[in-house]
Amino acid sequence: MAEQKMIGAAVPGLQPCKRYIATHDSTGKSIYAESPEQVYGGVPGFGGFARSFSIDSVPANLTNDADIKAYRAEKGDTSYTRREIVNPSPGANLLVIDLAPGAVSAMHRTVSIDFSICVQGVIEHELDGGEKVRLVPGDHIVQRGTNHRWSNPSKTEPARFVACTIPCIPFDIAGEELKEVHIPSEEWDKSKAKM
Repeated sequence: MAEQKMIGAAVPGLQPCKRYIATHDSTGKSIYAESPEQVYGGVPGFGGFARSFSIDSVPANLTNDADIKAYRAEKGDTSYTRREIVNPSPGANLLVIDLAPGAVSAMHRTVSIDFSICVQGVIEHELDGGEKVRLVPGDHIVQRGTNHRWSNPSKTEPARFVACTIPCIPFDIAGEELKEVHIPSEEWDKSKAKM
């Protein structure tokens, strides 16, 4: 399925997600900075996600709004236009993920620790061993480099979660070093049926 770029939300029925960035003016007074609209990379029939903000280091460098300037740029590791789940540099991404009714993601893992919070609808989080938890608004997952997939069990209502992804140091998992993996849902389901 081809990726589409959308503004506001990746799934019909979800209210556009507003993002506000607070900073300072030249006198030191707190203000809201101008920021581009969130651009969702979407997949028809699934949903999609927008990079709501990104930084290229931890601790973050906020001097002279360097982080905001890098985020607003059309290009660069922390640009609002990028589609990576995990920032390629040692920073962090804030993502808004929209799931269409009945959507199921690929089984995947990333070299990161992710903090994911359900904010609308009902979302299922499944591990590669078959265990599942159901999330409702406020429920959240601390994702630590494990294989997982997301699904929206509702056939009529969209769902949304917000995630912060931070790269981690690759570590050993049962004799193999943690690597990023994406297995399409249909392929995953076929491999599980053979077991």
